[in-house]
Amino acid sequence: MPCAAVDIFRQAAELNRDDPLRTGNVVTLSPDCTVVCSGDIHGYRAGLAKIISHADLSADPNRRLILQEILHGPPDESAGFDRSIELLMRAARLKIEHPEQVLMIMGNHDLAQASGSEISKYGHGVCKAFVAGVRYAFSDDAEEVIRALDDLFMSMPLAVRCPGGTFISHSAPSPLKFDDACIDILSRTTTLDDMQRNRPAYNWVWGRRHTEEFLEDLASKLDVSFFLMAHQHTDAGYDVISPRAAVVLSDHARGYIAEFDADQDISGGNIKQHLKPLSSL
Repeated sequence: MPCAAVDIFRQAAELNRDDPLRTGNVVTLSPDCTVVCSGDIHGYRAGLAKIISHADLSADPNRRLILQEILHGPPDESAGFDRSIELLMRAARLKIEHPEQVLMIMGNHDLAQASGSEISKYGHGVCKAFVAGVRYAFSDDAEEVIRALDDLFMSMPLAVRCPGGTFISHSAPSPLKFDDACIDILSRTTTLDDMQRNRPAYNWVWGRRHTEEFLEDLASKLDVSFFLMAHQHTDAGYDVISPRAAVVLSDHARGYIAEFDADQDISGGNIKQHLKPLSSL
């Protein structure tokens, strides 16, 4: 009997690729949408549950829930291994239930898992720990589930563009790693070669140390006004790193989400008005 999880992950991947609002690696929202954007989730079960409940997608077809880096959480206290596969299953089911409303953008952990590389966190290799959790959960079907998950990760766009000028991506290329290929990949889909170190997709999801000057230049190149990102750790749950950019994380109890109308300009100091702590949801 076919494994139901395989079908769920492959359906979600197909919906990612076939999004009618997607061109290449960017999904462009319509102006009548309300955006609920998470930061990294990293297996934070309570946080994901709060975010999904708050988004309440069934109540409003114009709400758009943006999720990123659901995988690679700390070892479960009772089980002793990474159980973030369960959160990915929930997100994939939600995508199938609300295909136009749920958007999953690629992060560096998704890229690492799909490309066969490794990330050290929590004192161990999280990609290896994730695979161990999948094998525990699915036993004989695990390898097929892993292939379906890789398909899901590969299908994720790099960014969501809002008509008000906000560009939502997991990160942006580091200034020293930026070149024309980083712009070109936004207009096409990601290949495995793009995911290798210092290649375009890798540079988009791994970038750090963004200067105000670089962000101003990148905003001009992309014709956007503000970058809403994650990736960079902050204990506070968010960090406004320049008038052009902010970082939001949702992977701990002090985490935040961003919520705003897609046609709003949230640049400058406006972003703080649209940040909500997970504790308030």
